Amino acid sequence: MAQLVESLGPASQRKKTAVRDEAFALDDDFLDDLDALDAPPRPPPPTDSKPVRPPPPGGDDLPPPPGDEVESEVDNLTKILVKNMEHAGEEGFFGFCNICEQKVIGSENGVQAMGKIYHKQCFVCGNCTTELRGKPFFTVENQILCDNCYHGTLETCSVCKEYIKDRILRAMDMPFHPECFKCHDCPKMLDGIPFTTDADNQVYCLDCYHRKFAPRCASCGEPIVPEDGKEETLRVISMDKSFHVGCFNCQDCGRNLSSGEDGQGCYPFEGSLLCRDCNIKRGQAAK
Repeated sequence: MAQLVESLGPASQRKKTAVRDEAFALDDDFLDDLDALDAPPRPPPPTDSKPVRPPPPGGDDLPPPPGDEVESEVDNLTKILVKNMEHAGEEGFFGFCNICEQKVIGSENGVQAMGKIYHKQCFVCGNCTTELRGKPFFTVENQILCDNCYHGTLETCSVCKEYIKDRILRAMDMPFHPECFKCHDCPKMLDGIPFTTDADNQVYCLDCYHRKFAPRCASCGEPIVPEDGKEETLRVISMDKSFHVGCFNCQDCGRNLSSGEDGQGCYPFEGSLLCRDCNIKRGQAAK
């Protein structure tokens, strides 16, 4: 029976997807830039998070007006800018940690990642708390993970056994890379197209499955399969052999033997498929 892939989604729709990044240590170049500009570090860009507001009187949890959200974000950025300017003259000052909101003093104590400043002891894996300064990391659902913990969240492809880091294709209750889910006999990828399996659970496109497993016509030798656009077909079985309906013909006169007309039918004679008239003729000739 033909099957279709159960689900196929881009990375943006999967829980366990991530963007790889790397945390860099702060260095003197960063200080030189600040001294040359005589200005505090650039404030971090606004995020998608929205301020938490108490419900209005009466208990109706109505969303805040759009203008209030914009105004609140501007106020926050202004506060950060003013706060940085107040401490810009301090020796070794880099900014405020995005996590604990305390001052980051000295390049050996800071980390720059995702356009923000952190204490090196604050910028850690959200799972195992390993410090990530100078190491690759991933963000998964706004959580920062080290390389090991990130890979622990991934599924492995049922074919190549490698981690699935991008799109995931799920079929027969198993995960696959889309490029790994292909026909057993040909290189056709089965991403979003019908497929079927054999007794050993090997996956085939329909063409290869029919070519390999469909019964073959004893007359023309071709597989007996449904026509394009159809799901079923008919076959004739006679003398323990299979035939296409159109190939089931008298071997002497060529008349089709599957017709329901009077006198039409198969009258085998010494292993040959014959119509009634040709059967009689052969019988008379054999006497």
